[in-house]
Amino acid sequence: MHKRAIAAIIILIAPFFAGFSYFGVERIMLRMESHSLQAGRAAGLTAELFYQSLDGRLVTRLEAPVNQVMITNRLGELTIYDPEKNTVYRTQSLEYSSENNLIYYFLNGKTQDMGLAEMGFTRQKVEFDGALMITEWMPPSQLNHLFSHIELVHEDYMPIYAGYFDAGGKLVKKVYYSEYEIFADIILPMRLTEFNYLPGGDSIINRVILSEVRMNRRAVSSWFDFEIPEDANIID
Repeated sequence: MHKRAIAAIIILIAPFFAGFSYFGVERIMLRMESHSLQAGRAAGLTAELFYQSLDGRLVTRLEAPVNQVMITNRLGELTIYDPEKNTVYRTQSLEYSSENNLIYYFLNGKTQDMGLAEMGFTRQKVEFDGALMITEWMPPSQLNHLFSHIELVHEDYMPIYAGYFDAGGKLVKKVYYSEYEIFADIILPMRLTEFNYLPGGDSIINRVILSEVRMNRRAVSSWFDFEIPEDANIID
């Protein structure tokens, strides 16, 4: 399993899935396309995602560049299954939690801070530029070695930009949220564009596109209940 594939999925969803029942969304399925560019090299990833709010179970069916199935839950228990080799890999980390994703913030009314308050960040400044609200968030002491601050920009109460500044005050990541669509119970950005600036002057550009969003009764698929075969071989 490519680490890049795992990272792309976590970025899409780090900061949409837990707490759906609060907004009347009990299950959701959608397609995701991720494209990245670094040093002139392009890479892509396509997948289908299936989430149920009752148990926080997220099933990701990767189509390309690998044919694999990823299953995770709220506890960050991650299982990766390769149907061609009939092998399974298991690990656990909070970063893999089905609640550690973009949809979580949108469906739990956390779009004003994008989960920063839960991480211990505190809002220090609020400025307005026409229809834009710009806020600055300071990190907790245990994160001072990673960030000096994070900047969020909202328009019509929806986030459109996030800027991450390292401990030295240098902008190291920019994220743009765009192409919002209004559904029965929620509003979601269908495009996420991220710029990561590397120390050597290079950068990585990631673009994630969502499509074919279906919820509740319209979200019908056997993949919601997919289970790893009992005879799958466990690998390290």
